[in-house]
Amino acid sequence: MSEQNLTSTPSVVVNEDTQQNSVVRFLFDDHGVRGEIVHLHEPVQKLLECVRAYPPCVKGLLLELAAAAVLIAATLKANGTVTVQIQCGKGPKALNFAFINIDKDLNFYGNVLSDEIKFTEASFREMVGQGGIMVISAFPEGGTRYQGIVSLDKDTMAEALEDYFRESEQLATSFLIQSDVATGYAGGMMLQIVPNIENNLESLQHLTTLAATLQPQELFELSLHESLRRLFWNDQVRVFDPETVTYRCICSKERIFRVLAALSNDELSDMIAENKGIDMSCQSCGKVYHVTVDELKDLLTAKQQSAAQAEGKKPEEPKPETKPEAPKPEAKGPTIEA
Repeated sequence: MSEQNLTSTPSVVVNEDTQQNSVVRFLFDDHGVRGEIVHLHEPVQKLLECVRAYPPCVKGLLLELAAAAVLIAATLKANGTVTVQIQCGKGPKALNFAFINIDKDLNFYGNVLSDEIKFTEASFREMVGQGGIMVISAFPEGGTRYQGIVSLDKDTMAEALEDYFRESEQLATSFLIQSDVATGYAGGMMLQIVPNIENNLESLQHLTTLAATLQPQELFELSLHESLRRLFWNDQVRVFDPETVTYRCICSKERIFRVLAALSNDELSDMIAENKGIDMSCQSCGKVYHVTVDELKDLLTAKQQSAAQAEGKKPEEPKPETKPEAPKPEAKGPTIEA
């Protein structure tokens, strides 16, 4: 991974257009502090499509969780899968859970779930509920599983994470997390001391004060390098190549068909008779897939032909369609586990 110094090598030509939907690692030559800055637009727009029925405050929680999860995953460098999940506690506005799952290439997906939403506005503390926790799980390839528990008893996600890294990991850390549901942006910055370097805590406090001046519009509209230049113009900042972050769940239409193929022929025939098709949702990301009546017919025919070939018999001719005497309620399809 190559690196550049933003201040000492101004002649370096950097394609800053590639820094959208990316995370950039950096460190300071004159301070015992390292950091990461992330920008997310297209990935979180796709994330929002999966939770479109929820109010803006819930969507904002998921966007902030996505930004925080990317920063954490890039820090752990697990070369595997990292899952950051909020397990909510008790309260009238408490959700069930919210999670983000990230693989080694920084592809991620996520979802949020609540039994019933009767509110349009809620604070972070209200949505995570009393006793809510964040579980950080890392599954390195060929390594030992790591799990950390974050108590969500602060007013913001950033404050809760700072407490966790300071108390549990013994690493003083600061987080800046921002999101804009209306425009579909999320991002943030993490600063962390490098152990065993003199005055690293004082440096972290100084740099955190500067980082706090970063406005959402600057983070969302400027390149990540330009944001760092403006914040730390008087410091030597060494940056590494951007790593692209994308949204990608493992669900697909093909997986839907495999689930349906496991149903009995009678169950498929009942779905076809209703003449409406069926909707199935991914339990991982919440995306809804619609399977048409024609697709159900093709699937049933393929199953019958496959069974007949296995038995060495000619498949039965399909029975003529009969129109139901009265309309039936739309079927609620089974869910798939991606």
